[in-house]
Amino acid sequence: MENAATILDKTDKPITVDPEGRRANAFDYGSGFVDPTRVLDPGLIYDAQPIDYRAFLCSIGYDEKSLRLVTRDNSTCSQTFKTASSLNYPSITVPNLKDNFSVTRTVTNVGKPRSVYKAVVSNLVGINVTVVPKELIFNSSGQKIKFTVNFKVVAPAKGYAFGFLTWKSEDARVTSPLVVRAAPSSLGLMR
Repeated sequence: MENAATILDKTDKPITVDPEGRRANAFDYGSGFVDPTRVLDPGLIYDAQPIDYRAFLCSIGYDEKSLRLVTRDNSTCSQTFKTASSLNYPSITVPNLKDNFSVTRTVTNVGKPRSVYKAVVSNLVGINVTVVPKELIFNSSGQKIKFTVNFKVVAPAKGYAFGFLTWKSEDARVTSPLVVRAAPSSLGLMR
């Protein structure tokens, strides 16, 4: 449902988290409120199969006993991801960015057979974000295309930085939350 969500409330204002009107972030709302008008026609989807979720759980420290409690079958940790960020999921979180880091995702076109999506990034404070390629050109429905999101620390920051990657076409808008925390340097200073 992340591709069919909005970070605006029913009055088209940013989602808030308390009566004082403090603006929410991705930790508060995830991807936002589901927009029922977009659920049946999201444009792009991020496919993931059960084996991908098992690999994700193993990559974050689940042993086979714990994994089997979740899956209720004889699953094993024969496949794991190098990092938890490898799960093909719409949101991207980098909790300990030291200098630079890249995340690759694959989207599947479930919209118009011939469509072009352009990447638009709302930059995160202190983090440079680039997307390669900047444009996804689909020739058919069901076609899959990979893209890479590159993160680089460019200025000292404290805490988490929040932003979005939005793929825009003539007919659709697919938004993914980006959450990054720059790691403290070895000197105890933020880079």
